[in-house]
Amino acid sequence: MTVGQRGAARCAGLATALLLAGCAHYHRGKPEAPRPPAPPAAEPQPPAGSAAGQTVPEPGSDGRFETINSHIGTEEALWHVRAALNVAALSCGGRPGGAAIVARYNALLTQRKAVFATAYASETGRSSGSALDQHMTRLYNFFAQPPAQAAFCRAAAEVSEQAAAQPASGLPQFAPGALDKLEAPILNYYRAYASYRRDLAAWQAGRRAAPPPTQLAARVATPRETAVAAVVAAHTDIGASWRIQLGAFTGKPAAEAAWTRARGRLPSLAAYHPHYEDVPHSPLVRLQVGAADDKAGALRLCAAAAAGGFDCLPVPRS
Repeated sequence: MTVGQRGAARCAGLATALLLAGCAHYHRGKPEAPRPPAPPAAEPQPPAGSAAGQTVPEPGSDGRFETINSHIGTEEALWHVRAALNVAALSCGGRPGGAAIVARYNALLTQRKAVFATAYASETGRSSGSALDQHMTRLYNFFAQPPAQAAFCRAAAEVSEQAAAQPASGLPQFAPGALDKLEAPILNYYRAYASYRRDLAAWQAGRRAAPPPTQLAARVATPRETAVAAVVAAHTDIGASWRIQLGAFTGKPAAEAAWTRARGRLPSLAAYHPHYEDVPHSPLVRLQVGAADDKAGALRLCAAAAAGGFDCLPVPRS
């Protein structure tokens, strides 16, 4: 390479270096566009359409739930299976397999009357009078929880078919396993709700700042107020084919006393006319109020009542 060529190359290299340096200087001096803030995480929502603040038990330290079906014998388990199938016969009729549940349940009541009587005697040995009323109301409402109904009805269809194939002498031994199957959908819902509570607590802890005061002006209705609004909105019985049941009690005086207590807890219930229905072949009397045009409406009404602290079971009008 000649001297002239070497000089030209050095100049070219110098020009390139200066150009790169100039670009680097320009790049360093150019302000970066501000990054848009990350969108806030969506607030976790309760599972299966249930309400926030729902009264749902927490699992124990071993992750298991204590329920009304825990720590009972085989005879009592059979009575609890009967109660679960009774709920299914009332609330699963419109679902796939619902008609078969009703037919099998009615057949069991007729064909297994003696073994169910023995199971009932075992149940009444644990409690009687008003304590038995409260126990049975809790038992029916445990299986009637709206968020778990779809899965519960599927389990009830399977259990009712298996129960129909059992000899009478085999039903007590069949009952504990059947009760586990009937309880599983409710326990799955409880687990989902416990997970929702954990997610909600993490979300609340992770919020960067409280909302401005202007956003706090709108007061959120309490679950009980929501229940009142839902109930009052459906207080008329005209043309309605469904009600909600607040309990079953030994005799009409006990049911009337329960209605008085309910109105004392929630005065807005005074807008209702209570309905008392005898349970066939039983001393129990059902207390029912409210009205809905269809089962879905009754389930929504029942969920709102449950959020307000009431035991509830959606039932078709007789």
